[in-house]
Amino acid sequence: MTTISMHRTVDAPRAIVWDVITDQELYGEVAPNLSTVAVVEGEGEGMIRRCVDANGNEWTETCTHWEDGQAFAVSVHVESSVFHRRFFTRMDGEWRLSEDDDGVRMTITFDFDPRYGPLGVLISKYFEYIAPGIIETIFDRWEDEIRSRMADETRTDTDETRSNRGVNALY
Repeated sequence: MTTISMHRTVDAPRAIVWDVITDQELYGEVAPNLSTVAVVEGEGEGMIRRCVDANGNEWTETCTHWEDGQAFAVSVHVESSVFHRRFFTRMDGEWRLSEDDDGVRMTITFDFDPRYGPLGVLISKYFEYIAPGIIETIFDRWEDEIRSRMADETRTDTDETRSNRGVNALY
């Protein structure tokens, strides 16, 4: 088994960070190796999402764990994915939030079992080499989205305050 795990801390409200990391369609936009992610059935634990990568390969994943506001995990349907079936016997991912002194820590973890016995070490090494760049890009794009949503929230609060002042001034 190979595990790749990375984290980044953001200074943002936990609720906004959770909304961003659980936005399935957004994940298809921020992950540079994907072109789309769409929920095809359910929500939370048991949800099934369909992923399409930048090369047109598609597969489904099932949410195996959902802890609202904390973490969720998916398991790739390896047997139905031409790409994954070629390299892995199992691939799982987890997205988790935790408290950090400087804000909210986002953690992405991928666990997989490579095919081909001892030669699978080469597969593991390759994915250990490319995964950090992919995950860093996801974090960068998530941070952009978090800042955007925080700005939208601030504008909405300001607009409501102005609107309320205007209404109150008329009475």
